[in-house]
Amino acid sequence: MKIMIVGGGEVGLTTANVLSTKEHDLVLIESDEKTAKKAANSIDALVIHGDGTDIATLKDGGVSDADAIVAATDDDKTNLMVCEISKSLGLKKIIARVNKSENEELFTKLGITGVVPTVGIAVTTIKNLIMEDRAERVVYELGKGEVQVLAITIPSESKLIGKAAEIKNAIIGVIYRNGVLILPKEGTKIEEGDVLVLTAQTKNMKSISKQIYGAGKWKSS
Repeated sequence: MKIMIVGGGEVGLTTANVLSTKEHDLVLIESDEKTAKKAANSIDALVIHGDGTDIATLKDGGVSDADAIVAATDDDKTNLMVCEISKSLGLKKIIARVNKSENEELFTKLGITGVVPTVGIAVTTIKNLIMEDRAERVVYELGKGEVQVLAITIPSESKLIGKAAEIKNAIIGVIYRNGVLILPKEGTKIEEGDVLVLTAQTKNMKSISKQIYGAGKWKSS
């Protein structure tokens, strides 16, 4: 698989190191000469000192036969331009690092589904470490945390056990039960120990938790 990475900073370089196997043909593009030289000496990849937003540079790196491109710089404008150019050239798999949460919508509107929100991931990780002894686990957050995707384990005292797989103000995407993934449909009941993967607005989490645990059981996320 041929993978191009634009940005030789810590994220781009680490990604290249992880992907540096015999299975992948890597090309790393970095605009800073010193950083490019450092990358060339530390990873098994073709390193190009150049502007990743320049079509000629991308073509020199072989973008025409690339399977995927990763825009990994610390500048969202640069990453967005890389995505726009890559999409215009017909690349199917485009992955972008988004450094500011307010810029996620720009990438989404462009049709980039492989968005990696660095702030959101950091916040989610911190939140999960704080909540590690609780039944809820944040899987993903959208925007500035307005919407959450959570995995919630149904405890024995839950008011939902035996009831239809429905929660007001939440969408249950899937139920993980005894090693099996279940897509909720009419007639599906919630059982003790089920892990519900649901999407909801953060402002509704208190009422959702009340539905699951009952009054006085709210566990702030």
